[in-house]
Amino acid sequence: MLIIERYDPRLDKDDLKEIFIDFITNKSYFFSHWEKFEDELNRRALDLQYRNSMIVAKEGGKIVGWGTFTKFRDYLGNDRALVHQVMTRKSDAYKMGIEEKILRELQLYVKKTVKLDKVYYICPDSDGALRSIFMKLGVKKSRFLWYEGDS
Repeated sequence: MLIIERYDPRLDKDDLKEIFIDFITNKSYFFSHWEKFEDELNRRALDLQYRNSMIVAKEGGKIVGWGTFTKFRDYLGNDRALVHQVMTRKSDAYKMGIEEKILRELQLYVKKTVKLDKVYYICPDSDGALRSIFMKLGVKKSRFLWYEGDS
């Protein structure tokens, strides 16, 4: 049975490291190193809003998924929330609705606690499985596109 709860840095870090390594190797849209990610985890654990926004899915007491968001203010003064790609192992991907359950919990947290009505996501057009989950959640493709370049 899949259980959704808050991330506990004292109990969950080792399981999360295993997922992180598989996720970066097999599924992530971006690249990172465990040390950078661990620094960010530690920083977020000190901020109550971010600590409570780190969601884990557990099966049999072991983490099978992890998700979070980042709140930021754009240059026009608008508060926004960006939900990041949910971490799962490749072998657990889309099993038992892990991503969907974590995304639903994050949407609820952003709406009820952060008090924002709109959430943003990153998803390449090539990720049909995640786009299917977005359809179930009522998430639509934005007219805005994200481009990147060297600075």
